[in-house]
Amino acid sequence: MRSSTRLCPRLALGAALALAVAAPAAMADADDVLSWSQTAARGLYELCRADAPDAAKVAEHGEVWGWPPFMGYLEHPDGYKREAGGESRRTFQDHDLSAYVEATIQSGEVTSAAPAEVQYFRCNMASDQPVDADLVSYFTERYGAPAAKTDAATVWLAGAAKTAAAVDDDAALQAVVAAGAGAEGLRIELTHDHGLDRAKFTLFRNAPPA
Repeated sequence: MRSSTRLCPRLALGAALALAVAAPAAMADADDVLSWSQTAARGLYELCRADAPDAAKVAEHGEVWGWPPFMGYLEHPDGYKREAGGESRRTFQDHDLSAYVEATIQSGEVTSAAPAEVQYFRCNMASDQPVDADLVSYFTERYGAPAAKTDAATVWLAGAAKTAAAVDDDAALQAVVAAGAGAEGLRIELTHDHGLDRAKFTLFRNAPPA
C-alpha cells in the first residue's frame, strides 16, 4: 500500500528527470558524459524521494521514465525483511565514451526492531563517473549542510535521525525507534569505493499505533 512521508513528499517529475532518461546525443564529449551521469543520478533520487517508502512504486515510475526493468536480486540484509525491490542500470555510449548509473532499491520491515514496527526504504546509486560532488549540492539544497564530512564519506541526517551519530544506518534506526511511534528518520551517505561514486539513501519509519 502506498504511503507518504513528510521527508519524502510526492514530487512532480519535471524536465530534469526527463533529461536524465533521454537518449544520448549522436555525438558526445567528456563533458556530455559527466553531465548525463549527474542528471541521471539526480533523476533517480527525484524518483526515490517521490515514491518512498514504496520500492515497487519507484520501479514502476522508473520504467515510465525510461529505466530498464528493475530486476530482482538476492540481497537479504540481516535483521530486515525485504518486501519489494530490484536493480536497474542506465547506460550512455558514444564511440569510445561510455558511462553508467546503477540503481538498487528495496523496502520492507526491520525485523530486528521488534517490538517496534519499523518500515525501511533504501535507494542506492553507483556511477562510474564523478557525480558525488554534484549530489552534495543536490542533497544540501534539500536537507541543509551535511551532518558529517570526511575524506571517506559525506553524511546527511534528517527527521528523528538528526539525534543519531552519523556513523551508520543502525544508529539512525535506533534513533527512530527511540523517538516512538510515528517517527521517521533519513540518512544519506556519499562515498567513493572501488572506482565508483556511490550514494546511499535510507529512510526508517516507525509505524504509528493502529
